[in-house]
Amino acid sequence: MLYFGSFNPIHNGHIALAEYVIEQGLCDLVTLIISPQSPYKTASELAPELDRFEMAELACAASKYPEQIKPSVVEFLLPKPSYTIHTLRYLEEVSGGTMRFSILMGADQLEGLQGWREWQEVVKYPIYVYPRRGETATLPYADMTLLEGAPLQDFAATEVRRRLAAGEEVNALIHPKVLWHIKRKNLYKVVENE
Repeated sequence: MLYFGSFNPIHNGHIALAEYVIEQGLCDLVTLIISPQSPYKTASELAPELDRFEMAELACAASKYPEQIKPSVVEFLLPKPSYTIHTLRYLEEVSGGTMRFSILMGADQLEGLQGWREWQEVVKYPIYVYPRRGETATLPYADMTLLEGAPLQDFAATEVRRRLAAGEEVNALIHPKVLWHIKRKNLYKVVENE
C-alpha cells in the first residue's frame, strides 16, 4: 500500500494509520512515499527532503511493524513536481508486474482528486480512504474503501509545526527520535522553552 505525503514532519497519526492497515490485513507492506515537492505546496513550506526521509525512517523503525512499514525515496528520483500517476507507473515497471499496488489517502484529498494529473488512471487502483473526525466522506469511485475503523487524529503536521515554532509541547504528537532529529537539524524554527 502506497501512502503518499510530504510527512513534514511525520507524526504519530501517520504511523498509527500505517499500523492499522497492516493489522487489518489490507496489505503486506506500507510504503510511505515521501514527496519531494507536491504540485500543491511550495518548496519553502517543506523541510529538506532527506530530513523528511530520515524522520520517516526513524518513526517507521519505532513502529509496531518496522519490517512492514518503510519510507521510500522513489519520488526523489523522478522528475519534479511529483505526480502520483508517474510514481505508480514507475513502480509497476520496476516491479515487473510482480506486485499489486494500492493507495492510502485522506478523505480531504477526494475533493481535489479530479485535478490530479491523469486522475482517471489513478482511480483504477484500489484506494483506501481514511476519514477526518467529524467529516462525512463520500466515495465517488468504485474501487474506493472507507477505513471506518481507522484511528482518527485531531492534529496534522501543520499543528506539529505550529507547536514547534511556538515552543509548545509535541511529545504526544511525534516520536522522541523525530523530535531529536528536528532539534538537531534546527528544522521548523523550534523554540526551546526556558
